[in-house]
Amino acid sequence: PLPSIVVDNKPPNNLPIILLAHGFLGSRYDLSHLAEELASNGFICLSVEYPESLAASYERIDGLDRRIVNEQLLETMENQWKISSSKNTKFGIVGHSLGTGTVFTTGSNNWARISLAGFPRNDFPKGLNAMFITSTNDGAVSISRVGGKQAFEQANYPIIDYPLNSKLIPSRCTIIYEGIDAPNHISFLTEGVNNAMIDLLSPLLPVAQSLKIPVLDFDKYMLSRDSVYTASRTHPIIIQYLKQEMKIK
Repeated sequence: PLPSIVVDNKPPNNLPIILLAHGFLGSRYDLSHLAEELASNGFICLSVEYPESLAASYERIDGLDRRIVNEQLLETMENQWKISSSKNTKFGIVGHSLGTGTVFTTGSNNWARISLAGFPRNDFPKGLNAMFITSTNDGAVSISRVGGKQAFEQANYPIIDYPLNSKLIPSRCTIIYEGIDAPNHISFLTEGVNNAMIDLLSPLLPVAQSLKIPVLDFDKYMLSRDSVYTASRTHPIIIQYLKQEMKIK
């Protein structure tokens, strides 16, 4: 049997809810800076920790995966908190890296969806509105994997300019950061998480690089230290898009 989710206090059922999906080996803290920003704008944020997390905050169970964890969470919300995505509550989901797959396999068609530094494992989703935010400086999940910039256009996720030239963001769109200050793969994560990982991994990075072991751009981040700068560029867009798609004033 799966462990049940127990909460002391249920959140209000009239506020918009955002699920945050971390990447492979990440943790529920990865996007905590975004959660704080969203909460200050009136959203309830649920930061889920998935079984393959390095944080290991619960025992592993055979067969437990992201889909099951999310289904259990949504069931708890409906049965215990009386909050249902099929009724009046507005839902959205933001995922980083592998969390992109979670973004496109969770919830119903009316959810707002944002992908950070990631792409669908197979084809681009058909019939789902979403915003992709990525970078040409991402060394872990390169846009060349999906066929480059033209792949987004062909999949009907047109590339829009940054800074935004319009107050209205297309419901299906892509932002690609370019240039010497473009974020790397982990620039989108909170500064505290990245610094902790740098402290842990920095002695191992030279060995990993010599053996050509992928390091998820931690080598780049050691030089850029740009989590705060990246957040200043991306968080306003994320909030604007979610408010627009969830019809929040």
